[in-house]
Amino acid sequence: MLKNIALITILFSGFAFAQKPELQQNDVLGNPTFIEESMQKARIRMKFIEGYETEYYTKSTYNKDGNPTKRDYFDEAGNKTFTETFNYNESNKLISREMKNNDESLVFNFDYEYTTDGYIVTKSENDVNVSKTEYKLDQNQNVTYERETNLLEDSDVFIEKTFQYQNGFLVKTLVKYNQGTYTLNYKNDAKGNPLEETYMNKDNKQVNKYVRKFDENNNIIEETVIDEAGKVKNISTIKYQYDDHKNWTKRTQFVKDIDQPISNTTRTIRY
Repeated sequence: MLKNIALITILFSGFAFAQKPELQQNDVLGNPTFIEESMQKARIRMKFIEGYETEYYTKSTYNKDGNPTKRDYFDEAGNKTFTETFNYNESNKLISREMKNNDESLVFNFDYEYTTDGYIVTKSENDVNVSKTEYKLDQNQNVTYERETNLLEDSDVFIEKTFQYQNGFLVKTLVKYNQGTYTLNYKNDAKGNPLEETYMNKDNKQVNKYVRKFDENNNIIEETVIDEAGKVKNISTIKYQYDDHKNWTKRTQFVKDIDQPISNTTRTIRY
């Protein structure tokens, strides 16, 4: 259960980032109506792969505007664990999401309130409000400010992010939270792909740097992680298989010194 809850958080984060159609955010072409996606992640011990386990498995249906209407989550055995439904207003803006397990003992609700310069998302678990996230957008619907507040804590527990853009592309993220601050700096190519991402600590010293390569379909094919001393910590390579719409249907990730892939992700897409 804990793994499923953690995964849910990861999957939710991308959709909440901006009020653009989900398929557009994820660079999925061809206006598909259905996507089934499953990721198998390796169990690694001392650089040896002991086996694979399901990281996530979802089936999603989409409307004509490129937004999901329903998403089902499954476990490793193929049993449905959660169902998520989406509700939109007449302007195709998301107004609520509900996610619940089979016996409805665990229910997540996300309610959207729109403001003059963005929107606010309130999250509840079993009818108890647990967090509130405020977003501000620019004229291109890019998020310029995000603040998540924990509503269950007596003290002010929060994460605050400020995003800076140049020529429409993200170039800097400033992050502030209860324990401190850090900064992410980006260098992009002409298409906006982040070729470099540098993690700077509160003293403006490099912690990690990520150097990436992308293919003609704007998907990452290599990432090199460099530490604060300039030493290469890790190199990952990713290989893809594509369909006729230039959407990937298989993604395989490798890392240095391990012969077998550390993850395999497959997608079935219906148009």
